[in-house]
Amino acid sequence: MIKRFSSAAKAAFAGTMLFFAITATAQETDKISEGAKIAASEMKTKLVLNDNQYTQVVDVNKAYLKKVKDCKASGDTAPAKAKKMQAINEERDAKFKSVLTETQYKKYASVRAENLKKLKETAGI
Repeated sequence: MIKRFSSAAKAAFAGTMLFFAITATAQETDKISEGAKIAASEMKTKLVLNDNQYTQVVDVNKAYLKKVKDCKASGDTAPAKAKKMQAINEERDAKFKSVLTETQYKKYASVRAENLKKLKETAGI
């Protein structure tokens, strides 16, 4: 009887842990999706995106945020992470270049450069 209870308790515990793992993964996916939509909405306003561009920008942002999350979670050294982040940013920019018009992309690049400048000033770099 005790053996049966132990097995049942173990199964219940494993099921509970699986539930929490699935819930946590779903919440992370929701956070990434929400972040991608927020960024795309801001871009839609600033760059005057059409509906098709908006949808594509959301997809690019989701992929970007997922890769950033994975990069941060990796056990790599800071220089290795920085190198990966540079590649991730270049990939995102290339995808945006294919989605946005030339004028929109120039404005995107300008805003991004300004934000990067402000970030460096704030960080004292």
